Amino acid sequence: MNYKKNISDKLALGYGSKYQLLRMLGWHRNEFNHTIAQSAHISSNINWLDFRFNGPEDKELLNFDFIETVKDEWREYWKCGFTGLNWDAVGITEDGTYVFVEAKANSEELKSSSGGSEKSIESNNRVIEKVIKKYSVQKTAEDWNRDVYQLANRLVAIDFLIQKKIKAILVYVLFENGYEFNSSTNKSVSKEEWEKTIKNEFDKAGIVGTELEKMVSVCIINCNKKESNL
Repeated sequence: MNYKKNISDKLALGYGSKYQLLRMLGWHRNEFNHTIAQSAHISSNINWLDFRFNGPEDKELLNFDFIETVKDEWREYWKCGFTGLNWDAVGITEDGTYVFVEAKANSEELKSSSGGSEKSIESNNRVIEKVIKKYSVQKTAEDWNRDVYQLANRLVAIDFLIQKKIKAILVYVLFENGYEFNSSTNKSVSKEEWEKTIKNEFDKAGIVGTELEKMVSVCIINCNKKESNL
């Protein structure tokens, strides 16, 4: 997978999607769960799965390694290489719905394109074409392999689980005011900018108005709001 690298790939104090998500899960979990539940129309009682230990930063959850019944079949279905899909957070609701979180604090984090060997790309393109046809998406595998590849492979993953009768939803958690110190390449995004950006992302993927769009929820969180002192 050839994701564009930027400062948000590392956990940094005070800014970036990893830091803001860790804040929400640690210091504001009740409000975070409630906000996710309202956006995705699911139970607010979400049990978040632990990451794997790996020193101070630990390792994100990969693929469906935490779902025993499908983890091996998924790796055959989607050619993931040595790593594969990594999730910013994974939760399970009371009714067994898996909640897969993609957290972003900068619009540049949405940009992605496909990578891997020619053989794996060909195999994954066949899967993409099946999903596109199944949901009557007016795009091609080539379209999905350009700037919306990360969204595309997440949609393929959610569809795979649904095929296996496993309830799942993808939630984009977009942080407003996610950077304390802005730079030309890493800067905070307003709610209005996020709404415009994610709409453009869905338009480029061709999922607006399709059943695929219903598999994705968008949750915009102002992570640096201040409450008045009582």
